[in-house]
Amino acid sequence: MVRPGEGAAGPAPAPVAVCSLSSRELVEPLARLPGVALAGTLMTANLGIEEIVRTLARERTVRGLLVCGRDSPRFLAGQSLVALFRRGLRPGSGHIPGAAGHLPVLRSVTRREVEEVRARVELVDLRGERDPAVLRGAVAALVSAVRDAPPPMGGPGGGAAPYGPDGPAFGLLHPVGRRKPLDTGIDGFVVITVDRANECICLRHYASDVTPRHEMQGTRGETMLLGLLEAGVIEDPAHAGYLGGELAKAETALRLGLHYEQDLPLRPPGRPPRRGRRRTTGKERTTVADVPPLEEFLTLVARTLGARDTALDPHAPLGEQLAVDSVRVIELTVVLEEELGAELPDDADVARATPADLYKALVG
Repeated sequence: MVRPGEGAAGPAPAPVAVCSLSSRELVEPLARLPGVALAGTLMTANLGIEEIVRTLARERTVRGLLVCGRDSPRFLAGQSLVALFRRGLRPGSGHIPGAAGHLPVLRSVTRREVEEVRARVELVDLRGERDPAVLRGAVAALVSAVRDAPPPMGGPGGGAAPYGPDGPAFGLLHPVGRRKPLDTGIDGFVVITVDRANECICLRHYASDVTPRHEMQGTRGETMLLGLLEAGVIEDPAHAGYLGGELAKAETALRLGLHYEQDLPLRPPGRPPRRGRRRTTGKERTTVADVPPLEEFLTLVARTLGARDTALDPHAPLGEQLAVDSVRVIELTVVLEEELGAELPDDADVARATPADLYKALVG
């Protein structure tokens, strides 16, 4: 999600936004560059892109968007964002033509809103670039280009189409309720964030096709979970346990000023998610997670892929040993990259890789 940067320069409004895709380390230095109004990451080809569109629609002085950093070879959020700017939305379906990302469909923004942003904002595609010197030059060039360009149709505000109410329309839930038996599953999925500005936890429930269903705000994880149970949104004990843990983490982060990101461990502000020992790569020192023994790693892979009691052959491709679906592969990729600190190649095919190949990505 693109967020406000800290480095607008001079009296004139800063005209450029920067999206560093999955390269979190680029956000703060790029946000401080002259002419940058917004900087942030992008992780998903649906909710994340919707947030970018809404943010750019609100920030009507922004006329340039630089896309840089590492794009996930499996989620392909950056490729989908570029496809949106090149081709817009498919009428009626909300799908992004030509997007190869995971579920590239926008349910909470309209074609009119997308077209207003496309008409006003010039996108520069530097996916894969992470060199700070190169990016400084690219930002400066984009700032100069958009300031010298004539204003878009509709005057200095940019575009003729006004932007409507912030965000999609959710049904309102209240964080109150009582415990009751749990026996069935949840319809769709839940996204949890910490809203620092309003000092609360925000929970949004989406259907499996990314259609908005419900929204809840609160400050206590327990009452929010009870509210979900009372409303019948969740009835499965496994999901209830998962959400209870995530809401407790979010409440702790809210109270103690910690950084919260769903499915990742809590950490102080500014600390990257990967922790552990340091190793030397030859060019720079990087922090990676402690590497588990091979047997423990094989157990972790099997459990993540939904085959808890399967003994994996380290030298046979995963797809030949297990019937793995794309969702399980995505979950394993998140564990490898975000929790264990693996540096997987951009063209890595996890399903065709052997456990030994994946383990080698951890040990270097």
